[in-house]
Amino acid sequence: MTLLDVDGIRLRHRSDGAGPPVVLVHGSWDDLHGWDRLVPHLTGAHRVVRYDRRGHGGSDSVPGQGRIGEDVDDLAGVLNGLGVAPAHVVGHSYGATVALLLALRHPRLCRTLTVHEPPLFALLAGTPDAGLLDTVRGRMDRVAGLITAGRPAEATRLFVDEVGFGPGTWERVLTPRLRETFVAHADTWLDQARDPDRLALGAGDLAALAVPTLLTHGDAGLPWYPPVMRSLAAAAPAVRPHLITGAGHAPHLTHAAEFAAAVLSHTRARPRPQA
Repeated sequence: MTLLDVDGIRLRHRSDGAGPPVVLVHGSWDDLHGWDRLVPHLTGAHRVVRYDRRGHGGSDSVPGQGRIGEDVDDLAGVLNGLGVAPAHVVGHSYGATVALLLALRHPRLCRTLTVHEPPLFALLAGTPDAGLLDTVRGRMDRVAGLITAGRPAEATRLFVDEVGFGPGTWERVLTPRLRETFVAHADTWLDQARDPDRLALGAGDLAALAVPTLLTHGDAGLPWYPPVMRSLAAAAPAVRPHLITGAGHAPHLTHAAEFAAAVLSHTRARPRPQA
């Protein structure tokens, strides 16, 4: 693993395999090792690039309020700096939102996009499922309060089991190493949660998405994800939904082979010509 300088920010990255590049963008609380179970399923067909988003793992943290736009610029910098653009981009959770914004702002950098359950909860506003938006916001406020009070381990477990992934994930799915990684990034998540732009991706923006996009989702996760995924798919003609049966919010941890098969099917069937 090495460091790449992107506009003065050092980002840790790693490459495995050979072939058309796939770039993996991890979600909140995580780092590039969150993809460890998925990568071996992809390297037979692709060069797989993964990196730590700013404030995570071995990448730099920057003082002051962060913005999701900085994550988008970092991703563009990784693609250009490593000479892998246009690439197949795969994003999980918050990383999926970053990937969607990249495809909207820099479509020439993307061959295809695969996104798993981007947390675009604001899409629920004004819908019959708006009550779920209130619930998830209330729980995120509790998580933020616990971090502010100096209780990051408690906050992290609350987020994992009641906001992001679902009951029992902390004990049954996350390894001790992943739990340590998540707790270590509590302050980074708090900064992210205070970013007013983090959820500001609406139906009108998604309608402009032109990159062929596979929207993977599970049927065993928390109740706010299905209506968000339906709203996203309805708003974006370029999106093709794909259900991973039995999975929840972390198929790269629980259903790595099935998730990889979906990614590979998409990259082979929906290539985007070189610019």
